[in-house]
Amino acid sequence: MKKIFTLFGVVILIASVKAQKLSGFRTTTVKHPLILSANKPLSPDAACDTVNLAAANNWQAYYYTYGTDGYVFGTSNNKSNGYDIIEDANFYDLSSYGYNYISGGLAYFAKANSTDAADLDKDMIFRVYEFNDIDSIAGPLLGSTTVKLSQIHSDVQNDFLTEFKFATPVALPASKKILVSIDHSKFKWSGSVKDSVAIVANGDEDSNAAALQNFEILGGGGNVWLPVDQVWSTNNGTNPLQVNLYLFPYVSNASDGCGLLPVSIINFGGTVKDFSAYLNWSTAGESNNKGFYIERSKDGQNFTSIGFVNGAGNSNKITNYNYTDATLKDLNVSTTYYRLKQVDVDGKSAYSKVLPLNTKNNFVWRVYPNPVKDVATVEVNLGVASKVSVQVIARDGRIVMNSDKGILPQGTQQVFVNTQSLAKGSYFVRLTIADKTYTTAFVKE
Repeated sequence: MKKIFTLFGVVILIASVKAQKLSGFRTTTVKHPLILSANKPLSPDAACDTVNLAAANNWQAYYYTYGTDGYVFGTSNNKSNGYDIIEDANFYDLSSYGYNYISGGLAYFAKANSTDAADLDKDMIFRVYEFNDIDSIAGPLLGSTTVKLSQIHSDVQNDFLTEFKFATPVALPASKKILVSIDHSKFKWSGSVKDSVAIVANGDEDSNAAALQNFEILGGGGNVWLPVDQVWSTNNGTNPLQVNLYLFPYVSNASDGCGLLPVSIINFGGTVKDFSAYLNWSTAGESNNKGFYIERSKDGQNFTSIGFVNGAGNSNKITNYNYTDATLKDLNVSTTYYRLKQVDVDGKSAYSKVLPLNTKNNFVWRVYPNPVKDVATVEVNLGVASKVSVQVIARDGRIVMNSDKGILPQGTQQVFVNTQSLAKGSYFVRLTIADKTYTTAFVKE
């Protein structure tokens, strides 16, 4: 009888939580660390992708405060209501992609500190669960890892994204549907101890909202996962809070596909104007990066160095670079080829893909090589900065890859499509630039 009573009490409390439509919170904008569109994969030479990272360049960044009792996503004090929020998570449906593993990810925190210095040594737990599609809750735990609050505090101070990695890549379930969560249950917001942990989310009324929270029912009542829009409302108490967390998993199609390179070049592009080439590129992370030699060629085969740009050294945020080559008039060629030679502090080096820039810029887009073995390059000439997305479509009409590249700068831009998970055969690439769509065929060998 006692068990039935407890279960009934939990059901009533869950219903109460939903009915309350917790409000009284406000939003505070935070500096957005994702400045330029982050093309995927992280490196054209690594079979690794970062979910939602490119799309987040078009989001507004907020953290949500819960009155004076902490944060909607992170530490707060709801104990007087009979529950505590111990995990915040985002749902990801990867069933239309070729990914098989998750190896970690990136998270964005607005606050990470404590009034008790000893609490900085506590662990934040990052977890990945199989998603229970029937009950829309977290299913079996697939993997977890930890990051010290002190490290996250340092990331916040430097406006870095916090990186977390699992000891070994975690195999995705057959459904390819997962929850990635941030467990802050070890932290407090009560009395004189205030562990300030605030996770960044995007603006309200996101049509693709996928945030959930894990409610611990106090008094031994167990736990329940609820979508955020079933619990929280905007300040008028009626409109549901519909958001995504700034939480970006590393996913890959191979167990070693996310062995991230010391420097991950995520886009490389440029434009030609008045006999000058304006080059731009970005990195998603850097380790011991001395910098980049800019190399140029008239034939695409023989390159010479024309300049050097210092690197950020060590970084786990998006870093943007640019270089201007003002000497094109002396070359007297219609197409000039560029590449980057990235050099580590210890002397090791690696090359980017080759970027051809045509002084006439008379093409719209192309895909090469064709046939493709591992990575196809989609090269697009943008007259103005534009929103770009790429889909790979099988012969039967199924979308097997879908990648939103965000807003790319004006000029010739390269984006990369990893095809290693595709079976041999013919496919279509569908490129969408703003409101225009282009399609071409390619062969996977």
